[in-house]
Amino acid sequence: MAKIDVSKIEGYADMTPEEKVAALEAHEYEDLSAEVDKYKNAASKANSEAAEWRKKHNALLSEEEQKKQANDEELNSLRQKVADMEKKELIAGHKAKFLAMGYDEALADATAKAMVDGDTDKVFANHKKFLEAHDKSIKAELLGDTPKPPAGGEGDGMTLEKFRKLSPQERYDFSVKNPEEYKKLYGGNE
Repeated sequence: MAKIDVSKIEGYADMTPEEKVAALEAHEYEDLSAEVDKYKNAASKANSEAAEWRKKHNALLSEEEQKKQANDEELNSLRQKVADMEKKELIAGHKAKFLAMGYDEALADATAKAMVDGDTDKVFANHKKFLEAHDKSIKAELLGDTPKPPAGGEGDGMTLEKFRKLSPQERYDFSVKNPEEYKKLYGGNE
């Protein structure tokens, strides 16, 4: 916004605040809209002339120069396409590695793109999400693999009755493999 040039208001520095407000309210601006329109028209005319000169220049270019210019434009277009393809290939390679680690499809894709773009904060945030989900699934799997204890007490443990039904060789093998349990059951005396 334009500022008011207070040096054009006579005696402004010596006025009281109320007089300054009154002087500022009474101050009239110069109407510059005609000058602004003049500059807009001049800029439009300059743009038109530049476009006209560009057309004349292109018409004056030799056929060889035109071919060279077209080749340069095509080369730049091809370079951009190659760079885009290399980026896509790099993303696909990273995504495959993340999928092999156990990432889900969407998280692997987002993490691979972030990695190629250099967004390390997003890579770490996504890795944290993966680890949390992975830990949760491992815990659920471990809980699912835990055998349920049999109902009614000791279950498959050796009892004195079972021990007495064993053959002498089986008793000996049990006492060698489980000396503490053997002492509890039979007190070590047969």
